[in-house]
Amino acid sequence: MQAFRLNRSSCVPLKEQLQAQIRYQIAAGLLHPGDQLPSLRDLAAGLAINVNTVARAVEELIGEGYLTSHQGKGIFVADEPPGQAPGAALRSLLSGVLATAQEWGMDAEELALDLLSQAQLARSPAPAANRVVLVATARSDLRRLQRQLESQLPGTQVAAVLPEELGHVPPGIPVVTTLFHGPALRRWQPVVLAGAESRGALDRLARLPAGSCVAVAASDRVQAARIQQSLEQGGFGHLRFRAVTAPDEVDALLGDSACLLAAPSGYPLAEAARAARPGLPCIREPLATPPEALTSLREALGGAAAPPRRVAIRSSWV
Repeated sequence: MQAFRLNRSSCVPLKEQLQAQIRYQIAAGLLHPGDQLPSLRDLAAGLAINVNTVARAVEELIGEGYLTSHQGKGIFVADEPPGQAPGAALRSLLSGVLATAQEWGMDAEELALDLLSQAQLARSPAPAANRVVLVATARSDLRRLQRQLESQLPGTQVAAVLPEELGHVPPGIPVVTTLFHGPALRRWQPVVLAGAESRGALDRLARLPAGSCVAVAASDRVQAARIQQSLEQGGFGHLRFRAVTAPDEVDALLGDSACLLAAPSGYPLAEAARAARPGLPCIREPLATPPEALTSLREALGGAAAPPRRVAIRSSWV
């Protein structure tokens, strides 16, 4: 039996996610007739969900014929559960994944590219010394930065993941991330793709009084929420964040903002905000990879990568 994993960002209820995984593991032969499942309390504790949610999921699976319950003994896979060929079960699972991805705004091509990145990360024959993991808030940023790093560090394999996917990274592989995610990823000791000026601007942001309002300019609210979550996890929880994702939101949302954060996708909004409030401090995630970040990454790779090229750095706190 494989461990069950729940995605709390999904619109699919947690109970249904658990049921789908149990059905799949039975159909794929990962759970066999007669296998005992963990107790309801152990399942709930392992998944960090309410035991009643697990109980309802199991009760419905018993009703469907997938599981049986023996008083005083526990929960078991039924002797003759509803069956599917593994290939059919896998196709059904992938169809569900694609439907969920499309609900999140990811098309089939983006999903396929992400699956390939994960497969390369897990199975690539490349030595660990030539592999890095890149973390950013948007697929477009990931693709752009991935191309930059692979061009600047020939022979290095760059696996691109979103923040919530970082838990799948094998230990010992360097992590590279963008400015706004550096504080939240401290335990990975990441190389931050920002120069000293940008990092200093973020330090000044941390010293703003509690309750100060900070606007986050991005192309959509999903990316803005990822930035906010990373900063809150990285020690900026004393600030209030609000998303700016459209030009008509600029005036209303910037009224009492002490600072504006801009992802590359939010640069046009940042320009509109500065026009509306010329003195508003603005911190931008750099578009280009600064030389000092490449030097740090090269050191983390053990000197395997080629010397970095010199590139321009966008200014941060203006």
